[in-house]
Amino acid sequence: VCGQPLPDKGRCSHYRKSKRWFRFPCCQKLYPCNTCHDLDQDHPYTYAQRHVCGMCSREQAIMPLCTGCNHAFEPDQHKGAFWEGGQGMRDKTKMSRKDTRKHK
Repeated sequence: VCGQPLPDKGRCSHYRKSKRWFRFPCCQKLYPCNTCHDLDQDHPYTYAQRHVCGMCSREQAIMPLCTGCNHAFEPDQHKGAFWEGGQGMRDKTKMSRKDTRKHK
């Protein structure tokens, strides 16, 4: 129902921080992730172009913010963390000087 959150706010056991469901164009069904789709369907998934917000259940094109409730789907990656978005690079200027991995 539009305006009400999805079950468990759209999370699944594979991606606990994701708060959205995807509409897969191959079968026009909603699933929390591609793994959930593949476990339920007998065909491989195709990339989703639309998603449903886990907070307000509004379907929309994939964007970083929800158009209904302004929920941020993508976390701010530069909030002082030294890990560069999971790319495997560490920014030594943001690491603690006490971190033993800084000088390796």
